[in-house]
Amino acid sequence: MKLKKILPLIPLLLSMPSSANSLEVLHWWTAPGEFEAQKVLKQALAKQGISWQDFAIVGSGGGSAMRVLQMRALSGNPPDAAQIKGPDIAEWAKIGMLKEVDNILNNKLWDKNIPDVVKQTITYQGHYMALPLNIHRVNWLWLNKAIFDQLKLSPPTTWNEFFSVADKIQAAGYIALSHGGTSWEDNLLFESVALSILGAEKYKRAFVEFDETVLTSSDMIDAFKLFKRLHQYVDKSMVGKDWEIASKMLTDKKAGMLFMGDWAKGLWHSSGKVANKDYLCVDVPESKNLFSYNIDSFVFFKKQHQNSDNLNTEILANTLLSEQLQHDFNIDKGSIPVRTDIDISDFDACSHKSFNDFKQSALVPSFSQNIATSSFLQSEMRKVISTYFKSDNLSAEQVTKQLALAIRAVNKK
Repeated sequence: MKLKKILPLIPLLLSMPSSANSLEVLHWWTAPGEFEAQKVLKQALAKQGISWQDFAIVGSGGGSAMRVLQMRALSGNPPDAAQIKGPDIAEWAKIGMLKEVDNILNNKLWDKNIPDVVKQTITYQGHYMALPLNIHRVNWLWLNKAIFDQLKLSPPTTWNEFFSVADKIQAAGYIALSHGGTSWEDNLLFESVALSILGAEKYKRAFVEFDETVLTSSDMIDAFKLFKRLHQYVDKSMVGKDWEIASKMLTDKKAGMLFMGDWAKGLWHSSGKVANKDYLCVDVPESKNLFSYNIDSFVFFKKQHQNSDNLNTEILANTLLSEQLQHDFNIDKGSIPVRTDIDISDFDACSHKSFNDFKQSALVPSFSQNIATSSFLQSEMRKVISTYFKSDNLSAEQVTKQLALAIRAVNKK
């Protein structure tokens, strides 16, 4: 972050008091759906005498929040808790700033009701360092039901079918593919394409193990070529606009299709839209039985000058993973509960599909949502992938080499 961007934040960073009955929480849940889900959590804590002190940072899919968090930590005044996920948890744990949460929750809950992939995500050196809250699926294709009914189209299951459907939607005067055009959305779109082309094992070799033979392979080149083909179907005036606008375009019948994680469903739920009535949720073409996951989680910071807050931390932890909160929060958020024993009969059809697919599919961590990579590496990957998507001067062969070099440069540091 440049100095001129930091200076206006200094008063904010240094003047965040935390009272004995409050918890200051940094997060980036500011969109409709996210706000409603956050309200559920605030109300649950308030019933137990704990005030949620909001420290919300808008923008960049959490990237802005991480930059502000770094400044707060460097100033010696981190918040009580923060929304951190993926390898970033280990990065904070390495420097000794996080509390272990092993003993906050009942061991039976950890052992029986939290999936192994979730526990792996929040573990550092054999200790749980974060509390997971939910599971989002990233590789969804969303369809506007009215447009598909009007044009008598079937949901595409292959990429050839997708391009045929996209051409028909475009010919009918609609935007074929709603896409916000920020760099993180470009990366989410590429992730969905790459997973469908590579499959789970090659995806993990490329984006978890960073195997250069896969990163520069013919399959990766094919993934980039297909990714670039999608650019012809997006609204060019949307460059730089965020996912909320793109998601609303789908349900407002301005666009026929959208690639987005199921947090979009939380936004639609907040405005009264209904699954299978206003929109359809289907697998990304050629990705049946593949599930790219994103896990929201909270860490708790060690603090040098404060009253004992162990009770507040324990209340927040047990609230986050209580049956009622897991039920109510995830309906509003669009995600599925992180606990496997929650009754989801009140959830919509898309959540039921996600819940069942999570149990039956090959699971891969989302690199676009920094579950597979640190936020710093994710940022470097974003630049390469997004530049290629918007550029007419780069070939697929060139970008695969650039991506491999960018990953190698970061991992050597």
